Amino acid sequence: MNILIIQGHPDDQSFTHSNALHTYETLRHDGMSVQIIDLAIADFDPVLRYGYRIHMKEQGFINQVQQKILWADHICFFFPVWWGAEPSILKGMIDRALMPSFAYERMGPLRVTGFLKGKKASLFMTADDPAYYHRRYGGIVTRWKRDILGLSGIKMAKVHIMGGARWVNDEKKRLAFMEQCYQQIKTFAVQPVNDNDPLVD
Repeated sequence: MNILIIQGHPDDQSFTHSNALHTYETLRHDGMSVQIIDLAIADFDPVLRYGYRIHMKEQGFINQVQQKILWADHICFFFPVWWGAEPSILKGMIDRALMPSFAYERMGPLRVTGFLKGKKASLFMTADDPAYYHRRYGGIVTRWKRDILGLSGIKMAKVHIMGGARWVNDEKKRLAFMEQCYQQIKTFAVQPVNDNDPLVD
């Protein structure tokens, strides 16, 4: 299975960045088929300046992202939850990469064809809110499942959340969360995800 990790934190000194890079390096060391997109070091304009009316001139990085998405069987997004959503740099990549004609086509208000069917994705998030808040209310989870991944035909496999992350100063707890993320993705790589498994851990 081809695993794509998308690191969506703009700060390369953040815990999210360390978690994503640790997972990537460990999977690669284990001989897994894995690639990474690191938005903390990416050089691109994340603002979709004209909507989808015209293409923006600078397209090289976005083309690379699209090629990696086509290559991947399972896409793993690592990001913090800010104001109930992903960081703007990740939203900008989604706006520019998961564009019409590549990810989906609309044929009416409720008629959408996703072009990325057969792929799965998982979210690995940190949040100031307790994890149960996102389990119970699930605004960001629902939006990703339905409006981002679902629109493109990608099936949500798993959501793993470290709640109260700002106050988790215990290094052992942080390392334990990193290990859980790595083990979860390693499981994806060696066996299919059971669709009956609970979505959110």
